[in-house]
Amino acid sequence: MTLEALRDGDPRQAGPYALLGRLGEGGMGTVYLGQGPDGTRVAVKLIHARMSADPGFRRRFAREVAAARRVARFCTAPVLDADVEGETAYLVTEYVEGPSLGEAVRASGPLRGSALDGLAAAVAVALRAIHGAGVVHRDLKPSNVLLSQVGPKVIDFGIARFAGTEMSSAIVGTPAYMSPEQVSGSRVGPPSDIFSWGCTVAFAAGGGSPFGTGSVPTVLLRIVNGPPDLRGLPGPLRELVEAALTKNPAHRPTAQELLDRLSAANPSALPPGVPPPAAPTPATPSTQPERADVGTRGLTPSTPATPSTPAASSSMPSTPAMPTGAAGGEQAGAASGRQAGAPGGGQAGGTEPGAAGSGPGRPGASPAVAAGDGGDGSRRRKRVLAGAAAVVVAAAGVSAALVWQGAGSPDASPAPRQTAGTTAGATAGATGGATGGTTAGATRAATRSSGQASAPGNPLRAGGPVAFYSPDEPGAAKQAELWRADRPEDAALMDKLAKVPHAIRLGAPEVRDKVAAAVENAARGSAVPVFLINRMPGSDCRSASVAELETYQSWIKGIAGQIGEAPAVVVLEPGSLVKLPGTKDCDPQGSAERRYQDVRAAARSLKANPRTAVYLDGGQGLYPPTDLMAERLLKAGVDEADGFFLNTAAYQRTEKAVASGKQLSACVALRRAGRAACPPDATVKPAELPHFVLDTARNGQGSWSPARHYADPQTWCNPPGRGVGDRPTTETGDELVDAYLWIARPGSSDGRCRRGTTGEKDPERGVVAPEAGQWWADLALERAKNANPPLR
Repeated sequence: MTLEALRDGDPRQAGPYALLGRLGEGGMGTVYLGQGPDGTRVAVKLIHARMSADPGFRRRFAREVAAARRVARFCTAPVLDADVEGETAYLVTEYVEGPSLGEAVRASGPLRGSALDGLAAAVAVALRAIHGAGVVHRDLKPSNVLLSQVGPKVIDFGIARFAGTEMSSAIVGTPAYMSPEQVSGSRVGPPSDIFSWGCTVAFAAGGGSPFGTGSVPTVLLRIVNGPPDLRGLPGPLRELVEAALTKNPAHRPTAQELLDRLSAANPSALPPGVPPPAAPTPATPSTQPERADVGTRGLTPSTPATPSTPAASSSMPSTPAMPTGAAGGEQAGAASGRQAGAPGGGQAGGTEPGAAGSGPGRPGASPAVAAGDGGDGSRRRKRVLAGAAAVVVAAAGVSAALVWQGAGSPDASPAPRQTAGTTAGATAGATGGATGGTTAGATRAATRSSGQASAPGNPLRAGGPVAFYSPDEPGAAKQAELWRADRPEDAALMDKLAKVPHAIRLGAPEVRDKVAAAVENAARGSAVPVFLINRMPGSDCRSASVAELETYQSWIKGIAGQIGEAPAVVVLEPGSLVKLPGTKDCDPQGSAERRYQDVRAAARSLKANPRTAVYLDGGQGLYPPTDLMAERLLKAGVDEADGFFLNTAAYQRTEKAVASGKQLSACVALRRAGRAACPPDATVKPAELPHFVLDTARNGQGSWSPARHYADPQTWCNPPGRGVGDRPTTETGDELVDAYLWIARPGSSDGRCRRGTTGEKDPERGVVAPEAGQWWADLALERAKNANPPLR
């Protein structure tokens, strides 16, 4: 791509650097060819104003700049300067002239002999330096290897994860060069870069990706399950690439081991009888350190930089770009993944030859691909997930994100909301009749003979006081600011409402930053975040395509990976078991069995974490009927979860909701034991009773009975005179009730409530209600004023 002239709105100066022309624009900002005070040409990236204005982004950006500056500059394009504090953040990198590996192979064909060996060694040296500084590249590919006059240089490492954080098409990494752990959403560390090294070297030797071309799902399936195509690779190098492309990350060589093997004697030139040097020993898990701190983006290096490697005061990736999610799975962005100073050369990232959506000979307009963490912060799986369920990305639905990034800035409130605690071993009180009774310690220690495992990792049953964390509820917090000057008393109520811990909603395609911030902030105060997952395709009665549901399961794996080993509670898909596709009054073409399968799969992914509690949809308390709801819970895998939840769309007093939950719990136990009915006087062993949590956000005044007649009173829809209820706590006084939680938002409208009349107005309130889920200030104030117990 040629250098473009500056446009009218472009700046002419960035700090001490004169800007000479445009090199490209991408997800993070615009890249310019600049000139330093000493006349040196550099690449200057000015960060987009919308990102510069976000304090959270600036903090993360500063951390990544600091980490990347530690990378030794040999074989990389280092950072020369950066400003993360000024009005517009920017970074300055070395300007590298020369075509990318992808361009060179496309123009002149595959590399051979010493050129191929030299490329493999140079990229391994770059990875050793990158990993030695505690950084992971995450998007190594042919367009990120530039063939400069002084040898190959690796660009776009470290901060590339920030490209495209506001895009919904956020597959992190180029599909054809991703590692299996990136595909499955597991933790990405140095071994992932080694896998990409193998793919890149195989491309250089064969002219195409070792896992071929085609749709994104097809390519990713090959990465997870298929053997690589290593045509063109000579014997010794072939063996090393094969080791790098091992599916299990713990069995791949390190960058140092690659160098040791590459620098050994050429076996074909050894005298007769002299054995070649041994191949590198596969790394064990203990030699592949993993980052434990969710809030820190750098990884502990797997191989420290050797003393002979010259250290630099600054080193940094050049110019990451944002994926566009183009049709066919091709990820393209303006040419900010490379920097071009002249036609056919410069710091550039062209269309990936052999990548999904592009062929080896396909001409391109220099798109670049964002690099991200692909599940950074999750626990590395002990074995690579196999099968289509591990890939789960829709050919037409790639924008839903296989590996997802955060939308906007993370929740910033660091302090947990402290709530009344409970002691897990304390006696919760006996319960008679169908539910039976037991002490907390006995029930929580029991192993259920029915197959329902105990939950030693459930943070709600861990013993000792429990505090919940959430950021301030956004609607109430904003309303408080709007009313503070003119309505101070109402503003004070909104402040109190905002500070009650509520379930953190996860319903957008990109929620990684949101989850990471919640986990990190909760950990600071030894608190527990509660997540509400509400995104299942077709969850309200409708069916969904296989591709949509596979993409959803991949999204769930990403959330599970981001939570990792931290304590967390997940309320999984309200409404998912109330109205099922394929049942009465729902989509007749749908499948209830598929819904059960999808709920089970999502719960299993989340429960793979040792301290994540998962609760399934138990309806609204006697709706649907108890025996039907019990059957659905069992089919959806309640025995593999931590229990169920109630009351998310209803207004019931706490004591009534608890009674409904106990009845449902007993019925689940009876149906599991083969009973066809659930009589109220049946005896059930306490250890066989599933636990549950209650939504108490709107139960302060109980249910509503209209004083006038309506054709359809819609008592669940914005009932007047209601109030917020019991605050979130684990001190429920009942062994089966793990917690009271605020799941529904007290200030959100239930929708347009016409109550069987014509017109748009709610006849009970005399106004047109906001659409479902929208903030309604008057409703929030009414519920705060009617709080029971009062807000304090």
